[in-house]
Amino acid sequence: MFEAIGYVGAVGSASMWAPQAVRVVRLRRDVEALAAISASAYAIAVGFNALLVVYGSGAHAVPVVVAGVLNLACATLIFGMLQRARRRAT
Repeated sequence: MFEAIGYVGAVGSASMWAPQAVRVVRLRRDVEALAAISASAYAIAVGFNALLVVYGSGAHAVPVVVAGVLNLACATLIFGMLQRARRRAT
Protein backbone atom coordinates (compact mmCIF):
# COMPACT_ATOMS: atom_id res chain seq x y z
CA MET A 1 0.00 0.00 0.00
CA PHE A 2 2.76 2.42 0.91
CA GLU A 3 4.54 1.84 -2.40
CA ALA A 4 1.28 2.48 -4.26
CA ILE A 5 1.23 5.94 -2.71
CA GLY A 6 4.71 6.46 -4.16
CA TYR A 7 3.53 5.51 -7.64
CA VAL A 8 0.54 7.84 -7.41
CA GLY A 9 2.93 10.60 -6.33
CA ALA A 10 5.27 9.79 -9.23
CA VAL A 11 2.50 10.04 -11.79
CA GLY A 12 1.16 13.17 -10.10
CA SER A 13 4.51 14.89 -10.16
CA ALA A 14 4.94 14.08 -13.84
CA SER A 15 1.48 15.41 -14.61
CA MET A 16 2.55 18.89 -13.57
CA TRP A 17 5.17 18.91 -16.35
CA ALA A 18 2.96 17.50 -19.07
CA PRO A 19 0.91 20.65 -19.84
CA GLN A 20 4.07 22.71 -20.29
CA ALA A 21 5.60 20.03 -22.51
CA VAL A 22 2.46 19.96 -24.68
CA ARG A 23 2.48 23.75 -24.90
CA VAL A 24 6.13 23.89 -25.94
CA VAL A 25 5.61 21.24 -28.61
CA ARG A 26 2.51 23.01 -29.91
CA LEU A 27 4.24 26.42 -30.00
CA ARG A 28 7.67 25.18 -31.10
CA ARG A 29 7.73 27.51 -34.12
CA ASP A 30 6.49 30.56 -32.20
CA VAL A 31 9.70 31.98 -30.75
CA GLU A 32 7.90 34.94 -29.17
CA ALA A 33 5.52 32.67 -27.25
CA LEU A 34 8.40 30.50 -26.05
CA ALA A 35 10.47 33.51 -24.95
CA ALA A 36 8.50 33.71 -21.72
CA ILE A 37 9.58 30.20 -20.68
CA SER A 38 12.79 30.00 -18.68
CA ALA A 39 15.29 27.66 -20.30
CA SER A 40 17.50 28.00 -17.21
CA ALA A 41 14.76 26.59 -14.99
CA TYR A 42 14.39 23.57 -17.24
CA ALA A 43 18.15 23.06 -17.44
CA ILE A 44 18.18 22.92 -13.63
CA ALA A 45 15.20 20.54 -13.69
CA VAL A 46 17.06 18.22 -16.07
CA GLY A 47 20.05 18.10 -13.73
CA PHE A 48 18.10 17.51 -10.54
CA ASN A 49 15.80 14.91 -12.08
CA ALA A 50 18.83 13.04 -13.40
CA LEU A 51 20.16 13.02 -9.83
CA LEU A 52 16.77 11.78 -8.62
CA VAL A 53 16.94 8.84 -11.04
CA VAL A 54 20.45 7.96 -9.85
CA TYR A 55 19.42 8.21 -6.20
CA GLY A 56 16.25 6.17 -6.72
CA SER A 57 18.19 3.50 -8.56
CA GLY A 58 20.80 3.28 -5.83
CA ALA A 59 18.17 3.18 -3.09
CA HIS A 60 16.05 0.66 -5.02
CA ALA A 61 13.14 3.08 -4.70
CA VAL A 62 11.15 2.30 -7.83
CA PRO A 63 8.55 5.10 -7.35
CA VAL A 64 11.39 7.63 -7.08
CA VAL A 65 12.93 6.27 -10.29
CA VAL A 66 9.57 6.41 -12.05
CA ALA A 67 9.03 10.02 -10.95
CA GLY A 68 12.55 10.97 -11.95
CA VAL A 69 12.33 9.33 -15.37
CA LEU A 70 8.96 10.90 -16.18
CA ASN A 71 10.04 14.33 -14.98
CA LEU A 72 13.41 14.04 -16.70
CA ALA A 73 11.74 13.15 -20.00
CA CYS A 74 9.41 16.16 -19.84
CA ALA A 75 12.10 18.59 -18.66
CA THR A 76 14.53 17.39 -21.35
CA LEU A 77 11.87 17.72 -24.04
CA ILE A 78 10.99 21.25 -22.92
CA PHE A 79 14.62 22.35 -22.61
CA GLY A 80 15.53 20.86 -25.99
CA MET A 81 12.58 22.48 -27.76
CA LEU A 82 13.39 25.86 -26.21
CA GLN A 83 17.01 25.63 -27.27
CA ARG A 84 16.08 24.61 -30.81
CA ALA A 85 13.56 27.45 -31.15
CA ARG A 86 16.08 29.99 -29.86
CA ARG A 87 18.78 28.79 -32.25
CA ARG A 88 16.39 29.17 -35.17
CA ALA A 89 15.54 32.71 -34.07
CA THR A 90 19.14 33.88 -34.25
